[in-house]
Amino acid sequence: MEKTFEESRRQSYIEIVESYFKALDERRVVDVLDYFSGDATFVVQSVFLNYSGRDGEIKSMFEGFLESYKTILHTDFEHIVDPFSHSISSRFRVELEGADGNHDTKQSVNHWYLKDGKFHRVYVWISGNNVL
Repeated sequence: MEKTFEESRRQSYIEIVESYFKALDERRVVDVLDYFSGDATFVVQSVFLNYSGRDGEIKSMFEGFLESYKTILHTDFEHIVDPFSHSISSRFRVELEGADGNHDTKQSVNHWYLKDGKFHRVYVWISGNNVL
């Protein structure tokens, strides 16, 4: 049976999000950045921080994040996809081990709008203190 447009787009967006987090967990910052359009915006809504531009502020934000944590693991994904607005929302858990050896568990919800298959606008809500 052939997949419908909605099913195909839904699966595609889930694969994009989960492979993005796999690249982040594996600390492959170049691959992480490749998921973003050049003029992307990244908003940590829970603390009102805005980052603009894949190769500028967003790159610096990810580099700082990766410097702060020895290990990062994103798990327990739940996704809601709207194929017609080119968007996906995901709820997940993040396990973090800091450079100082401290361990932290976060709950997060991200909402992405995609343009030409790349993240164009990203909104993030994180439990507790901001790690980005």
